[in-house]
Amino acid sequence: MTSGGFRERMAARRIGSDSKGSDSVVEPAKTAESGGGTSALAFDFGENWDHYSRTVLDEPRLAAAVDSLAGLVGTDRLKGARFCDVGSGSGLFTIAAGKLGIAQGLGFDVNPTGVEVARRNLGRFAPELADRIDFRRGSALDAGFVGSLGRFDVVYAWGSLHHTGSMWPAIETVGQLVEPGGIFVLALYNRHWTSPLWTLIKIVYNLSPGVLRKVWDWLLGSLMFLATWAVTGSNPLRKERGMEFWVDVTDWLGGYPYEYAGVDEVRARMDAQGFDLLEVRPPRVPTGCNEFILRRRPA
Repeated sequence: MTSGGFRERMAARRIGSDSKGSDSVVEPAKTAESGGGTSALAFDFGENWDHYSRTVLDEPRLAAAVDSLAGLVGTDRLKGARFCDVGSGSGLFTIAAGKLGIAQGLGFDVNPTGVEVARRNLGRFAPELADRIDFRRGSALDAGFVGSLGRFDVVYAWGSLHHTGSMWPAIETVGQLVEPGGIFVLALYNRHWTSPLWTLIKIVYNLSPGVLRKVWDWLLGSLMFLATWAVTGSNPLRKERGMEFWVDVTDWLGGYPYEYAGVDEVRARMDAQGFDLLEVRPPRVPTGCNEFILRRRPA
């Protein structure tokens, strides 16, 4: 696929956009992916990414994201690659991929605010990449939408598919985006004995009024700060991947739907889908994300 052809295809698909520039999207009946679905409990990730982008995101955090992506995927795999960011949120890692020399980049998210924020961040931090990067609204549970995107050398789904409400179907659908021989980066919450308790906490959090959510943020966030420091032995404020502690607290507490899986479970399911597991990077804390580097077997 040439760069010009990529731009033409993306432009053609935006013909159906509404007057505000957000793309039309088919939303499966029960999805709450990235807070954009029909569930009353679904967290609005787009609002959180907007807050992060307006108040926290800067050049040093973008540089940290570039370093994180290079360390996880590898610069050799990214240079000249077709890259897809699933649940792109603020667009930070699609932009980081652009800085690392991808040929084409597409980020998509079901949350319309997230898509607007990502486009704004592209114009703010990397306008020179506008001819190689595009952001669209779409759901990982919409097989028709995903099937229309083509194939990519690297598909990056970091911390998004466990919020769809249908994690395994979403993973199977998104896996079809990966070119045979291509790389699938998948980050999923680790299964832990406290996971069902966190499910309950997230439900209560999302049912709470805004003022009470702020109380939850500070109360549980402070406990999370102390627990993380005790477990890791490092200052939780020194975040990796360009993130920010208190934004992550809101993301964690509000992040519902919420699913999780153990390493062996992911290995078995991905093997059945035609992927070889190359590497697993465990989370810093027990309920954090395992990072899976997978390669799709040749057809």
